[in-house]
Amino acid sequence: HDLLQLCRNTYCSCRESLLKATVRAHLDKLRNQHGLVGMTRLASVFLIRLCTVETSLYLDFFGEKKETDETKTQEGRKSAAQSLGSQVMADDGTYYDAEFQSYLNTLCSALHRTVRRGLVTVLDLDTLCQIVSVLREERSMASSSPTTMAAARAISAVIEDAQERLIFCANNALNKEVIRFRASPSDLDYPAKLTKQSSEKTTEEDAVQKQLQVYESWFPPMRSVLRILSKIFRVVEPRVFEDIARESVQACTRCLKDGAAFILQKKGVVHSDLFLVKHLLILREQLSPFDIELRSVERQLDFSDAGKAVSRFLANRNRRLFSLSTENALVTLLREGVSVQESSVDHKRDLEDALRSACNDFIEHTSQNMARDILNFGQQCKSSDHNLGSQAFMNGDSVKGMLDNTTETLENQLGDIVNQMSLYLDNAATQSILLKPVSRKIHRALDDIRKAVQQTTVGENGWDADIRSAVMKLLDSIETSVKQAAKSGSKG
Repeated sequence: HDLLQLCRNTYCSCRESLLKATVRAHLDKLRNQHGLVGMTRLASVFLIRLCTVETSLYLDFFGEKKETDETKTQEGRKSAAQSLGSQVMADDGTYYDAEFQSYLNTLCSALHRTVRRGLVTVLDLDTLCQIVSVLREERSMASSSPTTMAAARAISAVIEDAQERLIFCANNALNKEVIRFRASPSDLDYPAKLTKQSSEKTTEEDAVQKQLQVYESWFPPMRSVLRILSKIFRVVEPRVFEDIARESVQACTRCLKDGAAFILQKKGVVHSDLFLVKHLLILREQLSPFDIELRSVERQLDFSDAGKAVSRFLANRNRRLFSLSTENALVTLLREGVSVQESSVDHKRDLEDALRSACNDFIEHTSQNMARDILNFGQQCKSSDHNLGSQAFMNGDSVKGMLDNTTETLENQLGDIVNQMSLYLDNAATQSILLKPVSRKIHRALDDIRKAVQQTTVGENGWDADIRSAVMKLLDSIETSVKQAAKSGSKG
């Protein structure tokens, strides 16, 4: 038995010295001829084939030979090939000859050496994603047989390195393009970017170009986040992807809020609100296929009891500083004075809250811009309980004048709002969802004004039948205009 083992070891040692340099040279040649991506596939196939051939040769010398007439047929040769695995590995998953497996591991390690040297210079995410995808396919093939497990282990090591490089490059890109992003005026040239996009007419043949124009109109940090996440989604581990997605979405939301603040100063509150609503809606929609939780647990050290713990430590004259038990005074000081506070953070909920807040801001600001006087007057009417008709703000001429001014400007303002919403929001249902609360808010104010007008007395505070009739017609006209605007918004 010792002599047989010595022969096996000598065989493995000689084969290793014979093939090691040749295998490395062949992998280097593949890399020079086909590039890193092409080389990974060809090299993996080569190593799988090498492991199979070397195992067959090794078993020809040291395996159990069972030659029958059946091996001459095609089915016999197939069963013989399948029997290689049973001659290499036991039923419990252990190898019969560890020395031979170590030899195969040494040959296959050339793949890790060759690819790793190329990975350290790669910065392109697409290239790294292709490498990981190719290696995963080849690993699944290598793992299907015990004879090629050495190749599978080598491929797994390369996958880990490629994923590590991919994660580094993805974090580096997110840090540069999102976290440390500084917007230029051209990046925030809204609504001019959307106007340019909508003015360019396209046909069915260049629908792809139309989609690219829509993509280019997005705010750059959000564009970068969605591009990077879509690339790495299927090539990194789920937990790693969730960590990257959580940090990038949080940073992207901050960038969007900063961009909205810039647009507020340059273009006004409506464009600022619509910019934020548009991009938060897109961000939420584009993240939904990833099916991620975006939850994390944040831990912080709490030193609120440190003062009391130090006081007890100093007051204890019998403290044991060098005791190796739990009664050690320093251990007690740390245990009583410092605690860990855990808090759960749901970034998906934060994104929903940010979107809800942006929608509410748009509804409030749009209502005020369209009918500020009506809303304020309606609130006055609602808050006044006694002698409403005699109040100074209920003067008939003043009320009619306020409604006349509102009627003159309302139609243009409604048209502008609907056009701006159509520019920012492509979905007619989304426009309707935002316009309905605005319409309801104005309708409630109009109802409050109607009730107040009905309580006035003819001949008192400037009211007569003609003024009351004119005011009622103006209220109906305003209500009709608001309803039509809401309907036109829902039709897109």
